[in-house]
Amino acid sequence: MNEPKTEKARGMNDLTVGNVAVKTIAFAIPIIVTNLLQALYNIADMAIIGRYIGSAGMSAVNIGGQVTMIILVFAIGVSNGGGIIIGQLFGAGKKDKIPSVIGTMLSFFFLMGLFFIVLILVLGVPILKGLDTPPEAYEGTKTYLFICIAGTIFIYFYNVLAAVLRSVGESVRPMLFVLITVILNIGLDILFVGPMHMGVAGAALATILSQFISMCMAVWYVKRIGLFDFRIGSFKIQKDTLKLMLKIGIPNGLQFGLTNISFLLIMGFINQYGVNASAATGAVTKIGTFAVLPAQALMTALISFTAQHIPKQMFKRVLQSMLVAMVISLCFTGLIFLLAHTIPDKMLGIFTTDPAVIQTGSDYLKILTISYMIESVMFCMYGVISGSGNTYYTFGCAILSAFIVRLLFTWIFTSFTSMGLLGIGWAYVMAPAASGMAAAIFLLTGKWKKSKMRV
Repeated sequence: MNEPKTEKARGMNDLTVGNVAVKTIAFAIPIIVTNLLQALYNIADMAIIGRYIGSAGMSAVNIGGQVTMIILVFAIGVSNGGGIIIGQLFGAGKKDKIPSVIGTMLSFFFLMGLFFIVLILVLGVPILKGLDTPPEAYEGTKTYLFICIAGTIFIYFYNVLAAVLRSVGESVRPMLFVLITVILNIGLDILFVGPMHMGVAGAALATILSQFISMCMAVWYVKRIGLFDFRIGSFKIQKDTLKLMLKIGIPNGLQFGLTNISFLLIMGFINQYGVNASAATGAVTKIGTFAVLPAQALMTALISFTAQHIPKQMFKRVLQSMLVAMVISLCFTGLIFLLAHTIPDKMLGIFTTDPAVIQTGSDYLKILTISYMIESVMFCMYGVISGSGNTYYTFGCAILSAFIVRLLFTWIFTSFTSMGLLGIGWAYVMAPAASGMAAAIFLLTGKWKKSKMRV
């Protein structure tokens, strides 16, 4: 009789009851704030590097960050697969099966983290050379990449545990953990890059130290609420669970990973225009991350929301939640659009005082804000499709967006027109427009109601 109250007290939240709009907003706000904090840190990180080191440092952090982001987003995608399983178990009332899923997730990601650390240590230099990393930024990029990669397991474990908490309706504690981590990260950034003159190495070191702290806090809380005991014997890979997690998670991970690989490949095109273009697009990327963060946060919320509703076939509530999410997302990206078209120089001035970098980035930013508006709707649709377990479809949308459209038209515009950097911007706009239409068609068919998993 007291189970719902007990679950809430233990950090669990049944999303299938209560007013849809209120429930969606209440669950999503902490996730939005979490993404906002992370975006603000990224902006502060780039601003600190730009002020103390200059365009070469900005370029180094931008390129090195793109490489590490591929490894991170793939893991986030796969961990979402485990989170979807846990969300559907929670919605179906099978909470006793959750610890074995968590044990499988953590064990698998520990092994995957070790693999990627070794991979980057071996292939990092060829990758940076293949990207035509500007000579002025090469050594800094290599240093930043190799230090950041050392913290892979920390950030993997944190993201797994954050996915677990979201899947049982807990979004507040991850927000608090990120708040503490961001404050620590910015403080260490200022100390290491400023007074201690450690350059990009200091920025990378600040990142992995803060990642370690965030992991420790997540471990403490998950253990405290009884979701997982973290005993050595509990770290076991259950074959059936792993198979299901990979079935759902790999398409989701590949979706994120391939999207970021396309960004990395496009970075090779951008680098041909010199260090100012690399620095300018790095600054615009930080603004873009900030612009779409509510949509990405709401996508994450919709994954958990949909996963809990699917076992109960509460499809109308899912669609209502998606519409609420779209309105919130469009309001935010619309504000960024207006700011970018009125004060682009001031927005870019947050990162650098170099007039050449600001001039290069201003028109590029204006074009990309169109993409942000489209993505704000697209990500919400992705959340529902992924939460139902149909991650293969969002993976197909990612292939369409990242390679068939974005990369192809980047090559066409830079090779056969005089559009230069602005051509790359228009390729970015075309990509989410294509994948967004594909996602809308899938939702209209109703096939998302047929989950591809059984819990």
